Amino acid sequence: MFYKTLFTRCTAILTLLLSLTCHAEEKYEVSPDSSNFVIASLVTTTPADVIYSSMGHCAIRMQCPSESLDYCFSLEMAAEPGDYAQFFSGQAKAAVVAVPTQEFINAYRTEGRGMTQYELNLTHHEKQQLWRLLDEEVVKPPHLTFNFLNTNCVMMSMLMIEHCLINERIDFGKLPPALQLNNGDLIRYHSAHTPWAQFLYITLSGAACDGHEMMEYRLSPKMIVEVLDKATIQGDSTAARPVFKEKPTPLLAATTHPKPSPITPTMLFGAILLFTVAITIAERFGHCQKTAKILDILLFAFQTIVGIALLYTSTVANLFGSHWNWYIIPTCPIAIILWLTCRKHSWHRHLYLAYTVILILFILATPLSSQLDLPHQLITATFAIRTLANYFLPHHSIQ
Repeated sequence: MFYKTLFTRCTAILTLLLSLTCHAEEKYEVSPDSSNFVIASLVTTTPADVIYSSMGHCAIRMQCPSESLDYCFSLEMAAEPGDYAQFFSGQAKAAVVAVPTQEFINAYRTEGRGMTQYELNLTHHEKQQLWRLLDEEVVKPPHLTFNFLNTNCVMMSMLMIEHCLINERIDFGKLPPALQLNNGDLIRYHSAHTPWAQFLYITLSGAACDGHEMMEYRLSPKMIVEVLDKATIQGDSTAARPVFKEKPTPLLAATTHPKPSPITPTMLFGAILLFTVAITIAERFGHCQKTAKILDILLFAFQTIVGIALLYTSTVANLFGSHWNWYIIPTCPIAIILWLTCRKHSWHRHLYLAYTVILILFILATPLSSQLDLPHQLITATFAIRTLANYFLPHHSIQ
């Protein structure tokens, strides 16, 4: 992916598109109706291992062969590669950049990712309008806050294509069944090939999992192709025509493929739960008391760190939008505050019982929200077992 905006030739391109007096080179003949003077295409890439590219990428390619102009317009983050703090804090800015196509292709070739082009079946004036809209975005400084739900590469590509139509519209026809799912289940559908990315998406999405965004905001690079391949462009005075003009053109063959971890979140947190059960049983019979105490400290620290992070992402950061996050309940930092202030009182052990009840009710609430799923509730069950143990075994509780 690219993180530096290229502004070269923008004025020349805009002037070019407004003029029809340019002369074709011998190697490229412009048709009498100028329909091939500009070529517009949707470009998609295969996924990568990094979290923000785990579903792939898409961009719009604009070509004017007679003038040797060829750019890919892509929505990119302004953060430097590896700047995960800015990314996960929701502070990463994004902007549309214009990258020479060969440079764009070479970057993905280096990563071993595949790339495919789908030529758009737009009129000459619509292609002019599309290039004009993209140019207007390119000259702006990074001004969009990157957001998985409504500021992403697919949304940019889809809305630009829709906005360039002149007295026409896209008829999507029958949409894929997956688009009828709520946001949470749709995220699972898009990220089925990468369980840990899916776990992170669901963790951060909050109550947004239970809703339905606009269709344009719910597509992945793979699904936008599936949707547009069956869609048509229609106007009141024009015959319907397919959105894609011809068969797709492979630009790069994928040489590497993301390799999901052999250990899934369900496997890891299930193993931790079984380990916790075993330690708790041993503790009950007077064994592994030191191990149990260390486990409690680690779980308490994990719960506090996650709780603070979720509070931040849900109220301040804009990575997925500011939505209530159900996992704030089992990870609420209030737990450590109560422990720090009340642990020396004789009645503090009853806080463990109250917290256990809350955790059990939270597990029982799983069917009420699409954010609540098995991997996360295995963590909640682990918390519940240790809080209940600290209630019944107060002489072994954290001091």
